[in-house]
Order: sequence, then C-alpha cells, then structure tokens
Amino acid sequence: MNNKLTLRMDESLIASAKDYAAANGSSVSQMVANYFAALTQTQVAAGTPGEAKPRTSRQKPTTTAGPVTRSLVGILKPPAGQKPVAEDDYRAYLERKHLGSGSEQRS
Repeated sequence: MNNKLTLRMDESLIASAKDYAAANGSSVSQMVANYFAALTQTQVAAGTPGEAKPRTSRQKPTTTAGPVTRSLVGILKPPAGQKPVAEDDYRAYLERKHLGSGSEQRS
C-alpha cells in the first residue's frame, strides 16, 4: 500500500530532481523510494513503489552505471598471458573483502 509523504526542501533542488527524473524516465517519488530502499538494504520492484522485498547479497544492485562509467568499461586490458576477471567473480571477491562473507565461494 502506498502512503503519501510530504518533504520540504529548496525549490531549486525540487526542480533539479524533477528534471533528472524526467530525463531518466522515472518520477521523484520513485527516486525517493529507491533511495530509501537502498538505505535500508531493500529492493523496490520496478513500477511498484512501496512494495519492497529484502535484497540478498548475491543479487546484483538495480542501479546502472552512468554514461562516463559505461564509456570506461573495458578500456583496460589484462596483462599479456592473463585472462580477464569475470564480473561475477569480482563482485564475489568484493563481497568477501568488504562484507566478510567468510570462506563462502561463488561457483
């Protein structure tokens, strides 16, 4: 069930948020819901703000890389004789490193 939330903030910030939402095919309400969901480690189903479900550490985040980041993907190549690291393997490594998921290995 969706409930109304009133936020008070600077007019220019509201205008910027509306412009950003329109440019990205979203709404300010959806952006706020996604932000709160990220803060509380839940994932909001697309198109259904307020209906959140827990996000497990193995699920990929729902955010996408920005245009600058996307333009840099793949720009660095591994040294000669080494194969590139798969994205899933790298994510698993970062989870173990920063979240301390122990000896659990992703296959």
